[in-house]
Amino acid sequence: MMAKTLVGITLVLSLVLLLAGGAIANDRVRIGGDVLVEKGMTVKDAVAVGGHVTVNGVVKKSAVAVGGSVILGPDAVVRKDVVCIGGVIEKQEGARIGGDTVELSIPGLKAILPYLYDKTPVGWLVVFEIVTFAGLLALALLVVALIPGPVGLISENVRHSLLKVTLCGILGVLVMVPLAIFLMITVIGIPLVALEVLLVGGAMLVGYIAMAQFVGNRLAAAIKRPGLNILWVTVLGLILLWAIGWVPFLGPAVKSTAILLGFGAVLVTVFSSISHRREARAP
Repeated sequence: MMAKTLVGITLVLSLVLLLAGGAIANDRVRIGGDVLVEKGMTVKDAVAVGGHVTVNGVVKKSAVAVGGSVILGPDAVVRKDVVCIGGVIEKQEGARIGGDTVELSIPGLKAILPYLYDKTPVGWLVVFEIVTFAGLLALALLVVALIPGPVGLISENVRHSLLKVTLCGILGVLVMVPLAIFLMITVIGIPLVALEVLLVGGAMLVGYIAMAQFVGNRLAAAIKRPGLNILWVTVLGLILLWAIGWVPFLGPAVKSTAILLGFGAVLVTVFSSISHRREARAP
């Protein structure tokens, strides 16, 4: 069971590492710089973290800029969504977008600076919470924009298999410590302890984002907006979980439950996928 858990989490984290490394062929993914899709060029995704995305060609899926702007030239074609966090979307005449446009401005420094001069623990706590939430929001939108299918499937598993998700989450958490101890007592396994931490952290992050999408879907249905785009649904869920997190006692309990269920949903999704592939290969 421990080996299966490690393999499952590895598959999930590979999706997160994919965002940082741009491992998919024909993608344009850059951290700390600009991305340019020239005229006549066709790419799968165009993603810039800490830079601008300029499109003069064709983007088969999404164009995403975190901490920069998205600039669409007159010949630009983006077949799915255009997402801009912390910048603006500039669309010239003739540019075409097949999906939705999401432009999210990060609160300006004027809203945060007063707290920077407040030396009390409460002031620094507010600054830390705002910066942390802004980072989580940006990362969540990036993940959902690039891999909407897996995140949506994890969210659906929470709705359809809540008991199984809960049990897998609890079992996964219980397995983590014995697995780490087992790796530490073997010479070759010592470096894998750090890898285990990264894998589990990545799985919990993806699971939490999926849980936010699940909560956002419920909230959208409650306010009679069931057709909201998955990006906005995810934003709604994250904001609601963040707001609840400020409530003493209840907030930490709700967030911990969301992380546990999300982790369990990731494991269920990975194991189900492996099982389906084995069945498909069986004669």
